Amino acid sequence: MAMKKCFIILALACIGINVASAQTQMRSAYFLDGYNFRHQMNPAFAGARSYFSLPALGYTNIGISSNLGIDTFLYPTADGGLTTFMNRSVDSRTFLGKLDKNNYLSTDVSTSVFSIGAWGKRNGFTTVECNVKANVSLNLPYDLFSFMKTIGEQQHYDISNLGVRARTYMEWSLGHTQRVSDRLSVGGKVKILLGLASADVRINSLSADMNAEKWSIKAQGDARVSAGNYLKLPTNAETGVTDAPAAGINYDAVDFDFENTFRNSGIGGFIGGYGVAFDLGASFEIIRGLTISAAVLDLGFINWKASTFATTGTNTWEFTGFEDVTLDSESENSIGNQFSHLADGMEDLIQLQKEGVPHKFNEMLAATLNVGLEYKMPFWEGLSVGALSSTRIQGPYTWTEGRFSVNVAVGNWLSASGSYGISKFGSTFGAVLNLHCRALNFFLGTDSLVCHYAPVAGVGSMTVNIPYRKLNVGLNFGLSFNVSKRKDKIFR
Repeated sequence: MAMKKCFIILALACIGINVASAQTQMRSAYFLDGYNFRHQMNPAFAGARSYFSLPALGYTNIGISSNLGIDTFLYPTADGGLTTFMNRSVDSRTFLGKLDKNNYLSTDVSTSVFSIGAWGKRNGFTTVECNVKANVSLNLPYDLFSFMKTIGEQQHYDISNLGVRARTYMEWSLGHTQRVSDRLSVGGKVKILLGLASADVRINSLSADMNAEKWSIKAQGDARVSAGNYLKLPTNAETGVTDAPAAGINYDAVDFDFENTFRNSGIGGFIGGYGVAFDLGASFEIIRGLTISAAVLDLGFINWKASTFATTGTNTWEFTGFEDVTLDSESENSIGNQFSHLADGMEDLIQLQKEGVPHKFNEMLAATLNVGLEYKMPFWEGLSVGALSSTRIQGPYTWTEGRFSVNVAVGNWLSASGSYGISKFGSTFGAVLNLHCRALNFFLGTDSLVCHYAPVAGVGSMTVNIPYRKLNVGLNFGLSFNVSKRKDKIFR
């Protein structure tokens, strides 16, 4: 399948596959007692004990946040099958009524390669970590779907703010938390970043005008792709295609040459850039039991060593429209094929052409600001309530969430938290359970409990349940090993 089809299917169909909760930390655990990875959300938070984790066991976060859902794009047919929103049997007002002006999809995956935290002799806590992070964020404007669904009902359409942004990188970090006093803690981290892949496609404006039964398309937009030596993005001219613009990217010929890259360049051939970032945080107990904390994360950049740049150019091109999708649920018109037809149409609608030669490019990370307020109950300090504001700053993909939580700690070995969050993706309920005894620390939780499922046919005779409303879902889990007595006490 063409590379471009993969991106379009991700944008339009794979909204039903869950991959992370809009941020790589589990915000429901921000106030969770004994949680070893609180320092990832605020470097002023120290671990309760010294600990270490093994590769792929310590921390994994997978999920999606969106103001869209599967029921936005898929509809039941009379014979019990499914069809897409493009089918004539789906009323346009019903479909378009489910959309906002801007429709977002944000996915994150984060996993710990290893993590070590150790208490020193002077109330200091030091961490050494290696993590791998990936993010994909999309903005799909209402006008794009209006054009797709009602094409032909108007002579002119204006579409703006269509974009997709993807990042994958590895970070090596060294952090330190210092308890200045019983009431004040400060912390910071320095991170060395190894960029693995980056893509940013922005269509700022696109106009479609009917002209002799064909659409005349003019767009203003660009794309920047950066990766290691393994990614090949040939043009039509380079691959011998003559019936398309010579500088246009031939997505059918896009190649991920992992084997030869490793053979010729080793691990270094997969690194597309280098960078540095910082985390800074503080926590202060205002009065007994009431603590305010704040942190800014990922203040930094990556310098991509070979970035390919492409634009829509200044010329117009012709577009014949989207092929209608029938009710037939046989193999030729399966859901996969229906979205493939939509992808074919999107390939013709948006055309990008290479400009110049690959060059270096500095790119800022998406910084995150966390501000929290926690109050421990005077009758039992094992019970607290907390409020957390989290903002991720990344241009048109910026979002802010407010989350309120109730947190319980039972002795020095078990803690749990329940939370409610609200953001532009909608409202969600979260829950975390953390077992942190002398020998090990295990946690399982999510920022987004899913309450609405629908059964669909799976493999063979199996039936699987999938979430069908707004996709604010995620899964966080991990296991680490404690190697010291508890250094901080929740009970005085």
